[in-house]
Amino acid sequence: MASFNNFMKRLIDYAGMYPPANLDLETAFLNYLEYLNSEDERMMDKFICSIKSFEEFTNHDSGISKQLHDFKSERWVSFALLLSGGKTTKEFLKTLDKDLTMIKGFVSEHSELIVTDNFEAKLPDDISGKNNSGACKKFLNDCSIIFNEHGLFGSKIFFEPPVNNDYEFVIEKLTYTMAESDKKGGNAGFKLRTGGVTPELFPTSEQVAFALKSCKEHKLQFKATAGLHHPIRHYNDSVSTKMHGFMNVFGAGVLTYANSLSLKEITEIVNDENAGSFKFTEEEFRWNDIPASAEMVSKARNEFVLSFGSCSFDEPREDLKKLNLL
Repeated sequence: MASFNNFMKRLIDYAGMYPPANLDLETAFLNYLEYLNSEDERMMDKFICSIKSFEEFTNHDSGISKQLHDFKSERWVSFALLLSGGKTTKEFLKTLDKDLTMIKGFVSEHSELIVTDNFEAKLPDDISGKNNSGACKKFLNDCSIIFNEHGLFGSKIFFEPPVNNDYEFVIEKLTYTMAESDKKGGNAGFKLRTGGVTPELFPTSEQVAFALKSCKEHKLQFKATAGLHHPIRHYNDSVSTKMHGFMNVFGAGVLTYANSLSLKEITEIVNDENAGSFKFTEEEFRWNDIPASAEMVSKARNEFVLSFGSCSFDEPREDLKKLNLL
């Protein structure tokens, strides 16, 4: 089905080194390469690793480097790199310059094999407060300048803000400032943490919906991370809370892109625990009576709701098979 293929195309970034999988780098990377050669490779996008882990690839005698060189596929090996970051803007910008210097040197040696144009980081603490819009704008501009100085044009850096009781203010301020920066040549995107290993790490459906709506209104690209192993929202005993479904979150994003939905409608989609509400056909994807054409699904995925990080690739596949979608 075209709508399903478009929906799932490169939806998952593999984060096998992170909880709850917690695999070592070599095992996780070998898994990733195997997934790129599997029958479901179209669903896999980037390999997520930290800058510290990425440095292992620069050691030509390491097992991880040999895995990379021995890899044979028509697919590029694509990375989403978690920057060193910093609690303050000063610390962040200093480590950013150092990170990009290391990355650029390695990429220039392997430009025929790998892609590193996607970066992720937590927003520094000193610009997530209520009265720092000017500081946030300057910070985003400084980040863009450093990327350009390293010749990494076209790269995107996805910032993860805190999601707390002030989430509406924080998200709205950040998405607006990012959009203004991007209009002037910036390279910022929005990243939302959608779960973890404890209940408090899961945002509410209202918070997820608000982030999607704000990103859509400000024309920002959206990524998610953690807690989206399964397609449909459900209660999970291992974390004693309800886990969001990737079909819910990204379905809400696709349908918002296609229909300019209200916050209430987006929240209802994110909140839905009935797999039967989500329908894929050759012509369209639909949640109840709200549709998006197969072509619009592809456009939304390419331009708006990009991907989510998951420490498992097998769980999403197994669940999709149970739903008779794979």
